[in-house]
Amino acid sequence: MILAPSYASASTPASFAQACSAAAGESSFWRLVRSQFLLPQDYAYLNTGGLGASPYMVTDKVKRMMDSEETYPDAGHKMDDWLEIKSKCAPYFGSGCKKEELAFTSTATEGINIVINGLPMARGDEVIISTHEHVALKIPLLHKMQKDGIVIRTFDPDLKRGLGNVERIEHLINTRTRLIFISHITCTTGQIMPVREIGELAELKGIWFALDGAQALAQMPVDVKGIKADFYAVSCHKWMMGPKRTGILYVREGMLDTLSPTVVGAYSDSMNELAERRLELHPTAQRYEYGTQNDALLYGLREAADFVSIISVERIWSYDRDLAERFYRGLQELPGVEVLTPEEEQYRSAMITFRFKDRANRSLSHELTRRRLRVRDVSEAHLDGIRVSFHVYNNEEEVERLLSEVGKMARTAV
Repeated sequence: MILAPSYASASTPASFAQACSAAAGESSFWRLVRSQFLLPQDYAYLNTGGLGASPYMVTDKVKRMMDSEETYPDAGHKMDDWLEIKSKCAPYFGSGCKKEELAFTSTATEGINIVINGLPMARGDEVIISTHEHVALKIPLLHKMQKDGIVIRTFDPDLKRGLGNVERIEHLINTRTRLIFISHITCTTGQIMPVREIGELAELKGIWFALDGAQALAQMPVDVKGIKADFYAVSCHKWMMGPKRTGILYVREGMLDTLSPTVVGAYSDSMNELAERRLELHPTAQRYEYGTQNDALLYGLREAADFVSIISVERIWSYDRDLAERFYRGLQELPGVEVLTPEEEQYRSAMITFRFKDRANRSLSHELTRRRLRVRDVSEAHLDGIRVSFHVYNNEEEVERLLSEVGKMARTAV
């Protein structure tokens, strides 16, 4: 049963901002934030790393836009609105990011495919990734390997010493290395990679540097310029809490002519003339967009960007990390539980991964979900772990409830 929230849901950014300004104290503020979601009060949703929940103001906007477009059908793609939405999203990539460097995509997967298939790589060229990457990166690379003969070189993430990952990458670099492509935050253990140091290494060696930022954008502050990223692909339906099937690809301005679009169509160009056999691609990252859009989703993304902005990424990061650290410390006290998330606090995110020793963790993950604690099993890299993601709709009571259930499982067979 869905229980009524203790606060009125806000249907617009203005009403949410007004409610936030009236909240008395931190506890009241975060209860207000929690009330903006349809999530049942007795259901702890702890899988933002897989898929974020969207607040009412996002879902309401999408529904209203869909109804409006069915009342007066329109192809959408209003350029002024598109640029405004990109302007709202650009700050989440860091202060130096320009809206012209952003392309709307459907998912991080699409952005990753554009990078892998759009870069001029030849047979024998090498790409470095970690063994903890999501299938959104692994499958496109394996397909590229089968189709075009590139070489994939891998390293196991150093979970004991964060900077050890820089050394492991450097050890793999040779004269055929063209691209380093890793997760900013891994989907497996929630490890924050030392991306600034890796970016400096890539620049020094003259290697392209791309990041899967699906687990980082709107979870923590991101600075694509500071980390010297050439490309940064994200899904906006995770920590940004945008509509499902929304994403963004950042392409550094100086890389636009290097990264060739893999699919083009209407809106990819600044001009085309068949009679003269002429085509000029759009001078911005818009060249990676094409065809009719479901623009209701992008208007919903605008609401999501406003929602996060009203709270602020810095405040979200602090809140989420406090919950994650509380859970991390609690796990240390439980017998028979192995924590897989890095030991160094600076490389831990709001995602904590653990496993029960000598147990079938996938079934235990499903059992926790049955108990209305929605977590996610981790099969990547054969870790057989359980991942917990903490975000704005979670609270300390849910942390304690989860620790209690994990403790019961640790002491008894399930």
